[in-house]
Amino acid sequence: MIRPTVPQLFFAATAVAAVIAMPTDALTASSSPSPASVADSPIINSPVAMGTPATAVPIRQVRPSTDEQIARAVRTSPLLGEVQPDSIRVTDIHVSTIDPTVAVARIIPTGGETDPATVLLRHGGNGWTVVELGTAEVGCDKLDNPAVRDELGLICEPS
Repeated sequence: MIRPTVPQLFFAATAVAAVIAMPTDALTASSSPSPASVADSPIINSPVAMGTPATAVPIRQVRPSTDEQIARAVRTSPLLGEVQPDSIRVTDIHVSTIDPTVAVARIIPTGGETDPATVLLRHGGNGWTVVELGTAEVGCDKLDNPAVRDELGLICEPS
């Protein structure tokens, strides 16, 4: 079996794409199209037909932003307890610049059923995970570095 060359594959792909992109009336028109319709044909204006090489563009995988990942981690955390994920708003998300594996966020209840709280998260091999959630001294026992606590605005009573 003979394998086609890369230029042959590009030509075939361009020809198929041109037929797919071609307007329906171009496919059903008479066998002698007007010069204007030939010049406007996608196959005539394709990079291969114009003599310029075609370029393959890699598809970029779109990933959720860090804020979206953190908000999802908070909403799916078992530490929410009885609070429904759709009854909170995740706000004020901050990732530490000193230790980028640590972040904090605030959760604001939308129905007033509980008090606003602070959430401490860590980023590991499986993404962001809620480590602690509470209304006071969040992160005081979980973070050893006082500079990270200060940067993230976590207030701890002196021991």
